[in-house]
Amino acid sequence: MILSLSINNVVFIDNLEIDFREGLIVFTGETGAGKSIILESISLALGAKSNPSLVKNDCESSIITLVVKNTPFIEQACKDLLILDNNEIYIKRIQFKDGRTKSYINDHLVSLSIIKSISSKIIEFHGQDQDSTFMDKSRHIDIIDSIGSYQPELITIAGLSLKMSKLRDMISEKHQKLSEISNQRSYLEEICNEIEELDLDSNEEKILLEKRKLAMEKSKVSESLANIKSIIHQDSGIQDLTTKIYGEISKIISIKNEMINELNEDLSQIDSILKNVSSTIEAIQQEVESENNDIDIIEQRLFSIKSLSRKYNLLSENLHDYYLQIKKQLNLLNSDYNEINKLEENYADLLKEYQALSGELSQKRRVAANEFDQAVLQELIDLKFPTISFKSFIEKSKIGTRPGPKGDDIVTIKISTSEDSSPDLIGNIASGGELSRIILAIKSVMSKRHQVKTLIFDEIDSGVSGATATAIGKKLSLISQELQIFSVTHSPQVAAIAHHHYLIEKKQKNGDSESGIIISELDSNQRTEEIARMLSGESITDQAREAAKSLQNNDE
Repeated sequence: MILSLSINNVVFIDNLEIDFREGLIVFTGETGAGKSIILESISLALGAKSNPSLVKNDCESSIITLVVKNTPFIEQACKDLLILDNNEIYIKRIQFKDGRTKSYINDHLVSLSIIKSISSKIIEFHGQDQDSTFMDKSRHIDIIDSIGSYQPELITIAGLSLKMSKLRDMISEKHQKLSEISNQRSYLEEICNEIEELDLDSNEEKILLEKRKLAMEKSKVSESLANIKSIIHQDSGIQDLTTKIYGEISKIISIKNEMINELNEDLSQIDSILKNVSSTIEAIQQEVESENNDIDIIEQRLFSIKSLSRKYNLLSENLHDYYLQIKKQLNLLNSDYNEINKLEENYADLLKEYQALSGELSQKRRVAANEFDQAVLQELIDLKFPTISFKSFIEKSKIGTRPGPKGDDIVTIKISTSEDSSPDLIGNIASGGELSRIILAIKSVMSKRHQVKTLIFDEIDSGVSGATATAIGKKLSLISQELQIFSVTHSPQVAAIAHHHYLIEKKQKNGDSESGIIISELDSNQRTEEIARMLSGESITDQAREAAKSLQNNDE
């Protein structure tokens, strides 16, 4: 609720302060008196687009200040911003001539987005440029939901939708990432398969190179080994000589001489060495004669190892470590696929929950829409639409991959203003005057559950007169029992019904050619004169005064 308005240096206004109360508040005045300036000032204070044309010619800036009644929403917003609040909240906006603006809440500088967020919970404008809620069919669902008794379900399904949206984005991101590396995955698997097929042992290349040398010198090695073996084991060979020497030393070992004992030990080592030499010769001979030592087999194996090493630009001894590294990357990729599967299972579970809740919500929405249609239709009949039809159509949307925050319903409100025409969207059927009355009917139904506590109508009675204008006035008065209503009007019937009546006049300043705007609240007699002027024009007659009194008395 707006408690007061202060305007400084706005076009024809030097300084203006107005206090407002509850009920139906009307502004009247001749065309060009400045009624639109008052609404534009309020709109600017509440976050409208910068409007440098509002700044007086001889000033650098204009200041508009609104004092509004505190609400739980505003209180929480102030708490979040660390702004001290009380029962009254001061919202101020400074408009500079160069187009800049500054916004304040209780003298604390705040962003324009914060002002817009708060203002959306304070005031709703309805005029030629403010009726997008009713003209935009995508927002028709919000009209039905605002009067439905299923707010907890709306909160739950919005939370589900947000959770699913984040999950879907996460799944898409992971799919995109895996798609980008799908070719790499095949490449990594190929590397692992090749290295696994090679079945490379540790230091195998080094061992093969040694075997190849041995195989290439097979005859030479065999001959030399045979000669060595012959020298050791032939008659009077090393083995026989060693045995004879050992026999001689055994004859004197009993003397217990230290040097003789050392000589005996040395001769024993010679015997052990000769045995080891003989065993090694036999092992080498077996290796040389082995099938595994075939030069062709060795060359083929070495070729396979070197080819794979060159392919991946690695030393053969590093191939195994490289294999382990690639295997680890593949395991990570596989874990990503497993994670996606789990996320998609989770999404499927949420989708089932969403569909079930959406079905329940749809049933309740249809009940609310039916009640809403009947209530609005009665309001329209009261507003002199005897042949109008009004219906909310609800269809199922395709949920797809992005279930919306309001369920899977598509709501379209359609009207027909005559029996001969088919129902169509409000904007396609209604004229300016009809649109105003239709909006008023809808607002009348919504008023008891309306979150916004102040509605501003700019010439909602435009294009109507007589009984229709009276019906509009009564409807505004009825809504004002729940909400604070501002209305700029040219209708004497609406003005007569108002609780508070403000006259806006443009007058010449004393001794100055410049005009100024004066706003004054009218008492009963002044209201009679103003309503009479609205009835008769510039020349007020006694008949007009009597008619004005009659309108006022009928209201009473």
